[in-house]
Amino acid sequence: MKPLYQIQPIQTLMKKRIINFASIGFILIAMFSIHVKGNKPNIVFIYADDLDADEINCTMNDVEIWATPSGVKKVHGKSFKAGVPKVLTPNIDQLANDGMILTRFYVNATVCSSSRYCLLTGRYATRGIELQDDYPVGTHATLDWRPAILNTETSLPKELQKQGYRTGIIGKWHNMKKNDLPKRKKADHQPNATFEQTKKSEKAIKKYYEAGIQYLSNGFGWDVVDRMEWGNSIVNLDWQCEGAVNFINESKDQPFFLYCSLPVPHGQYFFDYNDITSYDQRVTSDGLLDDALYFLPKTDDVLRRTRAAEVPDQNAMATRMDDYVGAIMEALKENNLLENTLVIFTSDHGSRGKNSCYEGGAKVPLIAFWPGKITPGTRNDSLCGNIDMAATLIDIAGGDLPADMAQDSLSIRPQLTGEGEPNDWRKYMFIEAGNSKAVLSRDWKLLVNRVTPEIEAKMKARPKEVFWSGFDHHNYGNERMYPNFWDADQLYNLKLDLYEMTNVINNPENQPILKTLKGELSQFVKSLPHTFGEFN
Repeated sequence: MKPLYQIQPIQTLMKKRIINFASIGFILIAMFSIHVKGNKPNIVFIYADDLDADEINCTMNDVEIWATPSGVKKVHGKSFKAGVPKVLTPNIDQLANDGMILTRFYVNATVCSSSRYCLLTGRYATRGIELQDDYPVGTHATLDWRPAILNTETSLPKELQKQGYRTGIIGKWHNMKKNDLPKRKKADHQPNATFEQTKKSEKAIKKYYEAGIQYLSNGFGWDVVDRMEWGNSIVNLDWQCEGAVNFINESKDQPFFLYCSLPVPHGQYFFDYNDITSYDQRVTSDGLLDDALYFLPKTDDVLRRTRAAEVPDQNAMATRMDDYVGAIMEALKENNLLENTLVIFTSDHGSRGKNSCYEGGAKVPLIAFWPGKITPGTRNDSLCGNIDMAATLIDIAGGDLPADMAQDSLSIRPQLTGEGEPNDWRKYMFIEAGNSKAVLSRDWKLLVNRVTPEIEAKMKARPKEVFWSGFDHHNYGNERMYPNFWDADQLYNLKLDLYEMTNVINNPENQPILKTLKGELSQFVKSLPHTFGEFN
């Protein structure tokens, strides 16, 4: 299937004689007009949920770059949590063909809340002020599904507002404090809720939704808060995509920042709530619509295309998600915005290593598209993270980075635009999850687990049942996927062991690199509010 949008360089179009010199003149005049007016580029940031590199076609087979569930099966014969690596994602593929893929992009925290905190604040998750409510400065902090984002904190949307941007958020918000919204029954907000379930609880659902809209519209930096899901709740991609396209149509006369926080796949495609045949298009997280909304292609059309491409039905959600991306790109094209818009597609973390510091959870593809600025079909292996998105987008918007963001966030604009990696670019990346922290270079990773005496006692009382997080749940199979999971200290040669199967910390030859990485981890920890074992 051809993607919904398609863009090619002027040189290519001239060779194909698709445009004439008059058309070229018009394009050049338009480009000159953009430059003279000083128009800031629009920014669309699409953040998938739990997406592994083998769940989009353009990176599916790069098993030597990303430690995916299907990749570990190919490389090591391990099959835990490995789906069928075949999907149909033509619009995302086109985005990659017309843009750049970052191959050393990390999320600096690997569950929904903490990853989104890093993205939207440009700060490491344990800097979160809300975390200090339970873990005062100078004590050990368990990261868990935190921190909340407070409306008193500096953030990316607030900084872009200062630069004249209209800001909008569509989709998942997972950064509330425990009592920010009213209590709700989990049964009322299931991702694949039926019409009957929703009708029965609609009054409570609508009350909760309205409370969320009012809450997030107050001081968080969003001009438009629409089509939201509060945490993990009812999924309706047609409804959300319509809201995203509405925002683009309404914002075409000023620079805008649109944050599309997708609720899928949230796990892997074979999970039951990714079954596209189970959704009722009348059901939303704001209750019931009068009629079923078919803003995206219908389920029958999706299955027709996937089956023609010999893609298993269980992976059809990839194509539904891809249709969402295609609709965004088509809206930009129809509003003549495509040439002056930066589009980024990535994930909040992977599923193989979620809530850990392993590569499978922390390292995900990032695709960036920006006509005339990013060279089509390129890849970049600069060591960068989702903490860097704030500095990058504020830089591109022409703003100055606030001091609290500048602690951690670096702009990758030079890498995106072909200027190359700055000479003083970072040599080490920092990742954290639960009670685990890691520091990595291009070739090596040190992963360290440290817990409080209370958690240590629980782990000893229930060996291999209570995890490093301090809980006996939400470990996502990491203890089965990673052979050295229970080691407090782990060292991996990523160049030789991308899938982190062999802990080489006791090899005498590795002691110099181990000493270096311990020193770097200490530097990271010393800059943060909380303690972490001996790394203080």
